[in-house]
Amino acid sequence: MNAITKMLVGAGATALMAMASHSWLHLGTGFVDKLQSGAETALGNAGGTGVTVAFGREPMLTRIATLSGAADAATKESLLAAVRAVPGVADARWADDGAAATAAAPAEAPASAATVANCQAQVDAAITGQTIQFRSGSAYISPDSSGLIDALAAALGPCAGVVVEVAGHTDAMGNPANNQTLSQARADAVVAALSAKGVAASHMVAHGFGSTQPKVAGGGAAANAANRRIEFHVSSTAAAANAATPAAPTGE
Repeated sequence: MNAITKMLVGAGATALMAMASHSWLHLGTGFVDKLQSGAETALGNAGGTGVTVAFGREPMLTRIATLSGAADAATKESLLAAVRAVPGVADARWADDGAAATAAAPAEAPASAATVANCQAQVDAAITGQTIQFRSGSAYISPDSSGLIDALAAALGPCAGVVVEVAGHTDAMGNPANNQTLSQARADAVVAALSAKGVAASHMVAHGFGSTQPKVAGGGAAANAANRRIEFHVSSTAAAANAATPAAPTGE
């Protein structure tokens, strides 16, 4: 294989990889449609008569299924397991379970300033010198980052009465709209990973900022690497989380 042929093959492979890595960004609606169809089939096969399933589409596409309908506790668990087994489904939940749990749970007092500061310090300590790694161009969290996710979950576990903003950021390369979508998807993925480790979903909010808030000026490799990041901002209320001072970052 001569040099020119190698260049052409390499360019073609790069293009195919780019198309694959951005397939969720460009074909996300179609992907969710397939999840919907697969989940409906799974429900039917599992005897879920009268039970419906839906996937979130606004303001963000999601791979989390929400089931609705009348069923006893054992049937609910069986149907949830069937939908969770559908390839591509991240999780499945029953629509009324969250509301019932919220109604039954006592109101949690907002965290004090000292608690917020301590929780932020614990999170900062957990991520110092480490980064959450993602597959290039996607929101897939690398298995190499599982230990860091565990450490962050352990740091957040004792933090009562706080809300943690999980903020996704990208570098300035590529299309701004795709960067925004990718940053939101990565923030959502981190929230889902922490939730799976026991951190209450009600204590977290995911926000994607694309490339609008660079950490480092410039467009070189070092700046791009620094700007691709996830930040954790701890506050006592969701409103305060939106305006929190950036904490120590971790990212791709």
